[in-house]
Amino acid sequence: MEWRTRWYITIRWDRADNSPTGVTVLERVVDSPADLRRLIERARADPHVVAFPYRSTRELVGDEPTECHNGHGYAGGSATRPIRGWWPCRCGGHLILQCRDCADVRVEPAVDLGCDARERQARRRPQR
Repeated sequence: MEWRTRWYITIRWDRADNSPTGVTVLERVVDSPADLRRLIERARADPHVVAFPYRSTRELVGDEPTECHNGHGYAGGSATRPIRGWWPCRCGGHLILQCRDCADVRVEPAVDLGCDARERQARRRPQR
C-alpha cells in the first residue's frame, strides 16, 4: 500500500453544443501532473470553457496485506482476522494490523522519515 496524489478537475462549457462530449460539465481524474497540465492547456485554449477548477487529493492505493511478517494469514474468522487500527499522520495516515496468532504488528504504508507517526509506532500498539 502507498499514498498517491490524484487530481480531480471539473471542466464547464457555456453550452453543451460547444463541448466535445455534448455536456456542459465533465469531471475527470488524473494520476500525473502532466495529464493535469494537458487538460488545463486544452481548457484554456477552448473559448467556450467557462471554468476548470481542480484539486489534488492523496489516496491510499494497493492491496491490503494478507499475512503478517511471520506468515500467518489474515483471512478467516475472528480468530485469525487482524486487529485493525489507524495512526493519523501528516503523510495521510497508516493502517495498523496486529496478528492474532503471534501479535506481530504491521504498519502500512511503512512509516517514513517524514512521518510524524514514527514516535507513536515505538510507543503504542493497537489494543486487543
